[in-house]
Amino acid sequence: MRQIRTARTRYKKALFLDSFVSHHFTQGDAVRLESYAMPATPAGVRSLFDRQDRPEGCWAWFEILADTTLSKEESACIMALIDEAGLAVSAIPLVAVSGRMVRGLTSPFTTLFCAPLGSDQNARTLGILLAGKAGATLRLDALDPADDAALAFQDGLARGGLVVDRFRHFANWFERIDNLTGYWNSRESRLKSTVKRKGAPLQRDGRLVFEAIDLAADWRRGVQIYEAIYAQSWKPAEPYPHFIAALLEKMGQRGVARLGVAMIEGAPAAAQIWLVQQDRATIFKLAHDPAFDRQSPGTLLTHWMLGQLYERDGVRQVDFGRGDDGYKRLWLANCRDREGVLAANPRRLKGLLAVAVDILPSRIVKHLGPKAGGTAGRQTGNETR
Repeated sequence: MRQIRTARTRYKKALFLDSFVSHHFTQGDAVRLESYAMPATPAGVRSLFDRQDRPEGCWAWFEILADTTLSKEESACIMALIDEAGLAVSAIPLVAVSGRMVRGLTSPFTTLFCAPLGSDQNARTLGILLAGKAGATLRLDALDPADDAALAFQDGLARGGLVVDRFRHFANWFERIDNLTGYWNSRESRLKSTVKRKGAPLQRDGRLVFEAIDLAADWRRGVQIYEAIYAQSWKPAEPYPHFIAALLEKMGQRGVARLGVAMIEGAPAAAQIWLVQQDRATIFKLAHDPAFDRQSPGTLLTHWMLGQLYERDGVRQVDFGRGDDGYKRLWLANCRDREGVLAANPRRLKGLLAVAVDILPSRIVKHLGPKAGGTAGRQTGNETR
């Protein structure tokens, strides 16, 4: 009962704050919130996305998600903060159901949600104004807990009347590589031994061939090779069957998506999709044919791709995307958390229930002590979970 009374008190405060925010930020020549369907988004708003230095922050990335991952009930939209001069200064891509914003435009493929939120002040204002457009709950996934603008946006949601809670979403293994030789020498002996024992005989006999597919010239060939290997792999069917083709077409032609393939005795044995921009690279999707398990084609391909990206592209920051798979700690020394945010709207019954059932218990657990396995945002070296 105490939790319900607390939620009701927040509800009354939220009603007052919502009224104040609406008046303060939307009258006269002040900044305003604009909503756009993805295809109708003005060039000035789109440019905010393409000025970002992350592969998963460009406009093409969010177009791909909107075109290939939404259900029939969902629609993608861009919420943008427009300043007094009519310029877009902050934006976030969201998914709406029945006209209400319910989640960020992400998918199970997203390794980092990169919205062009702009300055902390603009991000906070965007959050305040957006709070009134949210459904019963608004969920954001794959966030960087060290991103000040994202934190300011969450603060804005809270100031706008939503009850906001953060949670650990997934692990992300990473390492900075300033010297490739030093990096490789510091790996565990079993990894170095596998690459040497399996790779040298195959390459000496010409049975192992690596290829970086030129996606700008022939992305369709890349799709055929990747999907053929994936079909033979141990992995379940892709939840969004058109995503990979769209990714390799749009992001491949931009030089952001890279596809590496290992061929053994003329047959495709392993394939990896990496996302590369500036000096950063993320291993995004991978698959191998179990028929070649003894040759460890995935390990050999990772070693080759790291060398190619370091030498040819100047990549110095590498991460292995989503998840805490055991093999990742063999390649990379550090692990950090990506976070999620659940914002509940206490002006709606379902939102009030989310506060009582999901958010308040979570806060109690956090207050009592850290969760098993550590705290959000940590960075560790060679940690074991």
